[in-house]
Amino acid sequence: MTTGGDVAKRCFISLLVLLVGTALAVAQPFTRRSSQVQHDGLKKTYEIANFRLGGKYDLSAPAKWENGGEGGVTLESLGGGKLRTGYIAIGNARRNAAGEITNAIVINSYYSGDSTDMYEQWVKGAALSGGVPIIGPGRPIDTDRYYVIMVDPLGTWGASKPSDGLGIKFPQYSYYDMVQANYRLLRDELKVARVALVTGVSMGGTQTYVWGVMHPEYINALMPIGGTTQSDGEDPVGNWTFQMMTAAIESDPVWQATKGDYYKLPKEKHPVPGVAFGWSILGMTGYDFGFRTTQNWTAVQPEIFYWDPPNEKAGLNVINRAKLYDAVDLVWRNRVGETHNINPYLGRIQARTLVMHITNDLWLNFKLAQKAVDRVPGADLIAQESPVAHYGVFPIINQRKNDPKFVAFMDDVAALDRAQKFVDKNYRVPGVAEDIDSKKSFWKDFVTYPYPVKYANAKDKSGNAWQIGYMDEYAGTDRDPKAIVIVHGKGAFGGHYGNIMQYALRNGLRVIVPDLPHYGMSGPGNLDKSPARTMQDMREVIYDLVVNQLGVKKAYYLGHSLGGQFVVGYALTWPDAVQGLALEAPSGLEEYPREITIAKDKKAPLFDPGLGRDFDKWKQVWDQTGILAAEKARDEQNIRDFFYFKKRDPGTGVVSAAKSGYFFSDSEYARFHTEQRVGLIKGNPKELEQWCNVFIFDIYTIGAELQQDDPKNLYERVTQIKAPIFLSFGDKEPFIPTPAFNGLTDLGRDVITPFMTRMTNAGNRPLLKIYPETGHFIHTDNPVEFSADVVDFVTKGTVDTSSPLGTDRMIKGSVVSALPVAPTPPGAAPTAGLNK
Repeated sequence: MTTGGDVAKRCFISLLVLLVGTALAVAQPFTRRSSQVQHDGLKKTYEIANFRLGGKYDLSAPAKWENGGEGGVTLESLGGGKLRTGYIAIGNARRNAAGEITNAIVINSYYSGDSTDMYEQWVKGAALSGGVPIIGPGRPIDTDRYYVIMVDPLGTWGASKPSDGLGIKFPQYSYYDMVQANYRLLRDELKVARVALVTGVSMGGTQTYVWGVMHPEYINALMPIGGTTQSDGEDPVGNWTFQMMTAAIESDPVWQATKGDYYKLPKEKHPVPGVAFGWSILGMTGYDFGFRTTQNWTAVQPEIFYWDPPNEKAGLNVINRAKLYDAVDLVWRNRVGETHNINPYLGRIQARTLVMHITNDLWLNFKLAQKAVDRVPGADLIAQESPVAHYGVFPIINQRKNDPKFVAFMDDVAALDRAQKFVDKNYRVPGVAEDIDSKKSFWKDFVTYPYPVKYANAKDKSGNAWQIGYMDEYAGTDRDPKAIVIVHGKGAFGGHYGNIMQYALRNGLRVIVPDLPHYGMSGPGNLDKSPARTMQDMREVIYDLVVNQLGVKKAYYLGHSLGGQFVVGYALTWPDAVQGLALEAPSGLEEYPREITIAKDKKAPLFDPGLGRDFDKWKQVWDQTGILAAEKARDEQNIRDFFYFKKRDPGTGVVSAAKSGYFFSDSEYARFHTEQRVGLIKGNPKELEQWCNVFIFDIYTIGAELQQDDPKNLYERVTQIKAPIFLSFGDKEPFIPTPAFNGLTDLGRDVITPFMTRMTNAGNRPLLKIYPETGHFIHTDNPVEFSADVVDFVTKGTVDTSSPLGTDRMIKGSVVSALPVAPTPPGAAPTAGLNK
């Protein structure tokens, strides 16, 4: 009769035979340093002295946790050695003038894996990952372009862990410790100045999120795959699953007898059955239950733990797996998740983010991943079903590598990686303070622009002096660099265009961003002035600032919305000052009648030329519409709903989609604009009134120079522009054209095509790009792509007018496809050979 002990003995001997001839770089007393021993020679280690584990991390004060969390314990103080981490690095390292790497991609490993596992899965191309490498020359993660660093997480394999010798005395570490240790590896040992992308599967995806909240300015992009932002009580099923695994391990008689302090016993006496029991608990929900029911019993039984196995194969897989791991290592790792919850901090993430998740994952719930996507600024989501449930994280890149959303994301990663010629040292995180004192200036005291704000007094031709707040930055080395002036739209402000500004600065452009009179930082200093001023008055003020005072005699001008019309008129007035125009969803490409229908059988002269500098007279006419009063009465909920294309039933509170709004993507600068408008309500009442007045008044300033009965209106003269033009619109543009004023309804046929035809006939055909799934704010819905396009236009004179999603749409049309389902991997045990 064969006993469970005989089976375990034979498996142990087989494992020893398997390892014969494999030289391990570093001998470990109880656990080896690499999961895939055939790749151990590739692994290197790095030690960090006096690193504190288990301490507190105040994310607002990074200097306090440079060497680990405050109040934590060092391994040295417990009689252990320095903290150790392990890694494998491959690919092409690009270095800056200081010799630092600027194109690193970090691959975090999963719960039971390490860098050698990720090497086996994604570099060699294991069957579970689709049988084709994901990392390599010309692969989705391209080693010709990037320097790829696969890291060991703290507590696993080649990194410091309890089984190295301290056992239960090893400090209970956290995901923060895990990430900070590898950050020190990158910064101090590998001299990585900038990370192009952080990614990883399963627990590696969880670490990816943590990287984003801990080091937001160090990372260009994040791609968590099957990770979680919470595994504490807010994820009861996940927490339950891993606590059951821990309970199974601790049920082992050896654990019970020693309270987990079994290290004086020989390895074969360690609580291996308990560990096997734990793996069996976890494995039960690893696959989709529907797929499990298709497997025969002989395929399943080796994954089931038995204290007394009924046959030689029963429980064999989990017993063999258990021998590779240490009980305390796993229990400590499980406890990391029991307190993990970074949901309150996801708004700190600045990186371009794509979340990939398996919809039928039974370990890390998909609905929680969806909520995480909502919390991360501008995050995108790719999701699919998989017959192997959670294990579908391994091949998902190969399966979706041609998905337009994935291609667009990797294009953005590449674009951000290219924008590293210079360092914009004056950058600071933009935002609006939470506590706002209405007795102080909202703009100057509670709003932070991405770069320092300067002030100048600039005049219009009538001699009126305006205090103008503006940003003027240059990070390059040329004595006479190319410059771009960014002019914001109606209701916006210069700080809202920080993503374009940053991308341009890192590519060596000088960038000047003024706030127009009465807007943003040009508001508080002009409270004594009438809101009534013409578009041309504002052009004269900005010309005085940029050309006369800053000495920029020639520049490119980017104008958004009202700013687009502004720069068109600017180019017509001072053609020698304009090298080129980038028009982002511009107004000014349609004409209006002077009298507008405001109610049934009632018209009003909304665009009477006599209203341009007389606010009281303007107010008498425009108050008939009620829109100024409505704007002043907006509450916070109404603002948040409108900005994100929502409307709310006043009686029931039911929310539905609205036709108009600002943002389809909840990106960093979309949030900045939203919080600015909400903050105004809480701020200085005079500044709120000023903002509301010009926000509505500037509908008039737009229409006043586009009158149908004026043969010299701006629209008629636009063909005189000789400077190159880059015209851009979103395919879901909600505000242009303006049917309420002129009856036009078709953006393409009524606005874009006539403009393109007229300019072509005049010998100056614009570059045109239509951005899919995009509204009026192209630079927030496409924060990387649009910034790159603008800089390409300025520096190269060209724009890539295609896009992955746009190409897909042209071929397939705008269709809603069913949720994708990954193919079923071959074999009875698709994850065979994987240590989890």
